Amino acid sequence: MKNRSRTRTAPAFDAVIWDYDGTLVDSRGADEAAVAELLAHDPGAAAGAEIFWAAEGRPIIERLELAWPGRADEVLHLFDRRISPITFRGIPRVLTGLGRRRLRLAVVSSRRLEPLEWGLSACGLRPHFETVVGLDCVRRPKPDPEGLLLAASRLGVLPSRAVYIGDRDVDVAAGRHCGMTVWRASWAMAPPAAGPQELASPAEVLARLDGHIAEAG
Repeated sequence: MKNRSRTRTAPAFDAVIWDYDGTLVDSRGADEAAVAELLAHDPGAAAGAEIFWAAEGRPIIERLELAWPGRADEVLHLFDRRISPITFRGIPRVLTGLGRRRLRLAVVSSRRLEPLEWGLSACGLRPHFETVVGLDCVRRPKPDPEGLLLAASRLGVLPSRAVYIGDRDVDVAAGRHCGMTVWRASWAMAPPAAGPQELASPAEVLARLDGHIAEAG
């Protein structure tokens, strides 16, 4: 009976690793402001704006180089400005709930580490996470799993015992490449996507984790 009780309450995972943009926070407004300022000073740059938005989820340097070849270093400062992002509704409560469940937490993002750390701190989210992995922490960004493997190593957990939550195809690919369970954050979509791996709201993270515990029993 004692062994059965332990099995029933055993967690299915040891860690939850999060993407940043479009998952924890809505930072698109800051990027929209940066693009608007660029176009105000250089109307000819409008041709690259569509390419920039089509590459969402990829590293910012890569997006800038695709949209405005040879000008990434010139315009990067517009996109690294310290504009507080908007935390998605329910995220703080979910992170608190994950901490109470003794799950280890990390962030892996294609945003550069310094603005990433600043954004998390500005939103009051940074204390929830043991480690943060940014673009300049890895040689190969997502969809390569290097950043996720680094986060798992820092947390001291096996990739198979971690969940990665992100909103883009590159997030899904990175998580699958290293054997993590992947749940897709669709709460920034209108309407949210439906499917076995989709999460329509942050609250579903806790519900799904608790469901895995129940299944283990």
